Amino acid sequence: MTVEQLTQEYIKLAEHQAICDAERHNMLTVIEELKEDIKSTKSLTEDVHIMAINLTNMKQTLNETNDKVEELTQKDYNNYIDAKKIIKQNVISGFTGSAVTVIIGVIALLIKLIMKGG
Repeated sequence: MTVEQLTQEYIKLAEHQAICDAERHNMLTVIEELKEDIKSTKSLTEDVHIMAINLTNMKQTLNETNDKVEELTQKDYNNYIDAKKIIKQNVISGFTGSAVTVIIGVIALLIKLIMKGG
């Protein structure tokens, strides 16, 4: 090979080296971006996992709260029903007592009138 051919070959190789260096630089840039994306994805994955755990805990707490509210509501309702029964029994007892007292009074009055008249 002549010096001129070697020089042309050298120029071609230098141009090819420049192209390869530019591609290498681009690839390294892409790799760095991918590394950053992977870090972000890992961080997001951890955050989502923590959120899922917190949501599970919140759901459990909400279910427990709902159960307690339902229990209290049922207890209040049962107290209302019991109080209603007691009031009803007292009213019936009062009327019955009054009616018996009136009947006894009428019977006593009749006996008194019969005794006076006789």
